[in-house]
Amino acid sequence: MTAAGEFSPPAHRCRCGAPLTRADELAPLERVACPECGRSHLLSSYEKMDVALSERCNYQCLMCRRPPDSADLGRAAVFDVMEQARAIGLGTISFCGGEPFVHKDFMEIAERAVELGFKVQLTTNGSLVTAEKLDRLRGLDCLTVSIDGLEETHNKIRNNAKAFEKAVHALCLAGEVGITCGTNTVMQRDNAAELLPLFEQLLETTGGRIDYVRHAPVEVTPELAELMIPDAAIADVQRQLTRIAEICTERDIYFSHREQLLEHLPLFLDKWTRHRPLGGCRIPQKFIGYSHLGFYLCWHQGRSLRAASLVEALSSPVAREVLSEALAGECVGCNALTYSWDEEWNAGILAGKRVHDDKLVDGVTTVCGAWSTDEEGQ
Repeated sequence: MTAAGEFSPPAHRCRCGAPLTRADELAPLERVACPECGRSHLLSSYEKMDVALSERCNYQCLMCRRPPDSADLGRAAVFDVMEQARAIGLGTISFCGGEPFVHKDFMEIAERAVELGFKVQLTTNGSLVTAEKLDRLRGLDCLTVSIDGLEETHNKIRNNAKAFEKAVHALCLAGEVGITCGTNTVMQRDNAAELLPLFEQLLETTGGRIDYVRHAPVEVTPELAELMIPDAAIADVQRQLTRIAEICTERDIYFSHREQLLEHLPLFLDKWTRHRPLGGCRIPQKFIGYSHLGFYLCWHQGRSLRAASLVEALSSPVAREVLSEALAGECVGCNALTYSWDEEWNAGILAGKRVHDDKLVDGVTTVCGAWSTDEEGQ
């Protein structure tokens, strides 16, 4: 276990058993020769890839900010990228979007990811999940179903009269076939009073076959600011989350983001501020995003690495620039907890948020979309 702010790269060994050591830990990708047999290796510290097969979705949710883009990743291209990712040491692939099941080749792509030995994670609205599909995907590491409220509320948020019924059915199917499954709830104005009743109903409906729960504050733009949980409701939200966490402990269900939600909820419900982790961010050393727009070492930075292959993208000067900016604390900052990367990142963000109510000692704060730099902390 490393302390927050430290980074322990994965151990690398050649097929002959000799240890391999990277000389340049700031390089996204590095070619290293085995000191024993001379075999050439491409080494990286990357752990996970998010694959956004498309931006398309069969719902039009109230809080969705995705652009109306119909472009898809092609199956052959995704296969090639996944094989490269496995070759340089990545262990986990998650499929996002859009709605993954909308992609015509999703089943074949997901099955190929399992065949390659990845831990395969999937987030879905549940509307297109069937028993037959889940039977083919028994090798999934986990399946997360997005459920945002009791039936009437969830259907309103998702703009679909059958959304809740289908989401709950997908969750039940996953439990029946033995796939590790859980829920993600986007906390917002319309469901602020329903978090605990929803959790209790889902436990009853599924017979307790829920392995984890995740709650994240709605990510907003100025145009959607009214979706944020009002200050007057925060205490009740805190009460509900505390009870959910207690039930999870009793039933051995994993409750995500315990410290942030139970001890520092007001900090993370504030969506007018964007922060960098104190001491710099190592996510661009661990994470790769892939969409039809290219490769990303962080979705937040928004800098696409357009290249013919993953290896070419990671070998580019832009990849090194993105990584260097993040490590130096010079990136754009994150909308914390809407995306929550790993424990090291969470600890860094929390440290930054706890410094002051409205500014950072080491970073950038945005208030109502206007950038401001804390001069005292630079």
